[in-house]
Amino acid sequence: MRVEVLTDWPERLAPGAELWLEGSSTPLRLDRVETGGRATVLHLATIESREAAEALNGQYLEMSARELPDETYYWADLVGLRVEEPDGRAIGELTEIFRSGGNEVYRILGPGGERLVPALRSTVLRIDLEEGLMVIAPDDAEELR
Repeated sequence: MRVEVLTDWPERLAPGAELWLEGSSTPLRLDRVETGGRATVLHLATIESREAAEALNGQYLEMSARELPDETYYWADLVGLRVEEPDGRAIGELTEIFRSGGNEVYRILGPGGERLVPALRSTVLRIDLEEGLMVIAPDDAEELR
């Protein structure tokens, strides 16, 4: 089946790797990987027909999480964080993360509307998963008002 690869570690997609269909507890074994064309093609052990592959259209395939370096996070760990500025002013909740250009962007929704914040050390000052908190630099545009 053709897939869009979203991992930062595509080398993990190797024969013998285990993948899980989102929401499933039964692993699927990866038999073969084809790269170099317009799309990556995965051959999974139990998906033996075009119809079986088409039935999975629009679903995510997941791999087991790997240990990340300090100050590096999985998107799923960040979505839902409460977002504040350094003075404690509530900005909202991190609702979505997406890639744009060379970096990731955090979409924050709050009482003041939507705010898009680049995932840069100069903008994101602190992340505390235990506290459920992200602290971001003040928005210069708001200071001009």
